[in-house]
Amino acid sequence: MKKIPLQAIFALILVFLGLLLLLRTTGIYDTTSLIKYTPTLFVLFGAYILIKSKFQNLSGPILIILIFGLLQLYLIDLLTTAMIRDWWPLIIIAIGLSILLNWFKSKTIKKEQTDYIDLFAMFGGIETRITSKEFVGGSSTAIFGDIQLDLRDSKPKHKQTTINSIVLFGDTEIKVPNEWQLKINITPILGDVHDKRTRKQKPTENKPKTLEIKGIVSFGDIKITD
Repeated sequence: MKKIPLQAIFALILVFLGLLLLLRTTGIYDTTSLIKYTPTLFVLFGAYILIKSKFQNLSGPILIILIFGLLQLYLIDLLTTAMIRDWWPLIIIAIGLSILLNWFKSKTIKKEQTDYIDLFAMFGGIETRITSKEFVGGSSTAIFGDIQLDLRDSKPKHKQTTINSIVLFGDTEIKVPNEWQLKINITPILGDVHDKRTRKQKPTENKPKTLEIKGIVSFGDIKITD
């Protein structure tokens, strides 16, 4: 059974939240009591990212859990306005620590043999190198975060490989072998897509492999290099 990517799970959470809000704003049904507990979904999502990455991706998921966890406590009246007023500097400290943690982890690039990527960076960063010889594509999502994906040591399994990339207030850099053909189907909305490959070498195969990068970039940029 094919696993549901993090990108799709996040989208389902947003759709569910949007439906609850729509039911309330249109007066069809009062969903206030349900909306009050929706931050828990984001907390669980952050925990799932931690577990799925085997605790290699720390800063982003921890911030997701912290921010939405505090919001959940506030909505169910376990966290008061007075407590927030006294302890809010802890949020700044947590953000600073997460940035430091991300900086220390960025010194070593994670190498993966996986054939399928499922990258999700929110309030943090991911830097990974794929070495699989049967790479089949996948998805990457950067929301207030950045992703650096190196495919130069990988080989595609099929003639065409697809990566679904979403960037919102973030950055994604994809390094591809210069013998690969590239097809870019990205919709920029107040964002940029940069193809900075030198393309000094021509494809070495009669039927070169094609990498298709599709998705949306808004208030951020996607950069392709070799």
